[in-house]
Amino acid sequence: MKLLKINSHGDAVELLQELLNEYGHQLPINGVFDHTTDEAVRSFQKQQGLVSDGIVYTKTWTKLINGVPIDMGTMEEKYLKESDILNLANVLGIEVAVIKAVNEVESRGRGFNADGNPKILFEGHVFWSELAKRGINPATHTWGNTDILYKKWTKAHYKGGPAEYDRLDKAINLIPNNSNVTAAAYASASWGLFQLMGYHYETLGYDSVVEFVGDMQLSEGKQLEAFGRFLQKKQLVGYLKNKQWAEFAKRYNGADYAINQYDSKLREAYHRHLAADNQLAPTTARTLIKKGNAGGLVHELQAILNELDYVVPDTGVFDAATDRAVKDFQSSHLDKHHQPLTVDGVVGPLTWWALENPRPRVTEGVIAYDEVPPPVHGESQLGRAALRVAISELKAGAGEVGGNNKGPWVRKYMEPAGLPDGYPWCAAFVSWCFLQAVDGDRREMPFNYSAGARDIFNQLKSKGWSFSGEGDKQPKPGDIVCWWRTSLASSNGHIGIVYHCKDGFLYTIEGNKAANVAGFSYVKTRMDKLLGFARVS
Repeated sequence: MKLLKINSHGDAVELLQELLNEYGHQLPINGVFDHTTDEAVRSFQKQQGLVSDGIVYTKTWTKLINGVPIDMGTMEEKYLKESDILNLANVLGIEVAVIKAVNEVESRGRGFNADGNPKILFEGHVFWSELAKRGINPATHTWGNTDILYKKWTKAHYKGGPAEYDRLDKAINLIPNNSNVTAAAYASASWGLFQLMGYHYETLGYDSVVEFVGDMQLSEGKQLEAFGRFLQKKQLVGYLKNKQWAEFAKRYNGADYAINQYDSKLREAYHRHLAADNQLAPTTARTLIKKGNAGGLVHELQAILNELDYVVPDTGVFDAATDRAVKDFQSSHLDKHHQPLTVDGVVGPLTWWALENPRPRVTEGVIAYDEVPPPVHGESQLGRAALRVAISELKAGAGEVGGNNKGPWVRKYMEPAGLPDGYPWCAAFVSWCFLQAVDGDRREMPFNYSAGARDIFNQLKSKGWSFSGEGDKQPKPGDIVCWWRTSLASSNGHIGIVYHCKDGFLYTIEGNKAANVAGFSYVKTRMDKLLGFARVS
């Protein structure tokens, strides 16, 4: 975790700003730790009971990441791997450092925003020409749309980060329910790690721009594959192989590449990555420590434990208190392989890694969510029927198609609530599963069909069906779980269906947490923002 403070710059600051905005702030996503960002950090720290000093390090990062409704752990499945870059470099016959340089300059090494959507930049001048290509006169639609529709390139209307999706959504709805406008909008944005324009979809081998966008949403690996095809189709491999940065930038970024110094940035990034890749790996690593040891490593361990709220005296001696704190940490955290740590009080490689990368929640895919869990005494039969429906949707690949909160699956869930797609759909998904469980008869549902997570939970709570899950009554398959989002007082929330609860872990099936209906797992004692559970009668 990178330490950030006032005047820090870069991608880590951009991620920080995105996360702070999830908590209700309205920061520009500019990668600059300015006074506005500093004020937001201090406000967040104060709300979380942390020292309000404006310094973002382990404790603040942990609170930021663990509190957002998006499971940040699932993002690791989307991240680019070193082996992906090495494979493409071998296929194209170019250096790894060259691909890393383009990656850094085009997207600062991140293909996704913190909310799980691909990084995009919407270009209004391209939208103008894409509409015209499809027989739509853009000049007749400029009123009220000058931020998304204009003849000449300008960066004046860029919002950056997730806010670019507001511009994309506005473009899609320029003429509602018009497939040509939707296609033109998708074609007018640059996508992912390498900011490939949507209008290149045919060159990249896709049948439609929607298919291209779908791939960009899957992973940075897919984004890299598309980049490799683009280099080959546009005959750009030679320029990269020979480090002809200006010639490459002219063809990749356009004739005005020099305004943004793309060639200079590429050259500098290449030499930096080349030097880093040629560095020798450290010859020493942290050694194993346990109860009875003393010294600098123990001081370091105790400092990290205190940062993570496992309070121990910083004595440099691995005493009984430190041993208890280590075991407590191990009992509720996972290693780099997504597996629970061994609770033995011994700080070896896996525990050291977990201390530096606290992962109190399990990523998806740990258990077979496509199989119905075994029955549990006292569970709700109606809840289990709804769970079976949810599993069927998961197996069918239900989820977003063609954009954030978009597509036929989302429309199916939202329609009974009287809403179109384009809205958060976690609650509508839960409602739909229970509607199918009663054979489509809304009169038999245990709650009114709703697209509001907290509305559903409040309905169940008013019937006396809610519980905290802290005492003898524990969640069972088919129960409902609900979280608050921006604040306890707001109406925003998130909701899912319990798949199973075992050995201190809660397993769920949820919609709208990822782009698809998916299974998620949590360390039950560390579920931030939990409102509670409910079991339908």
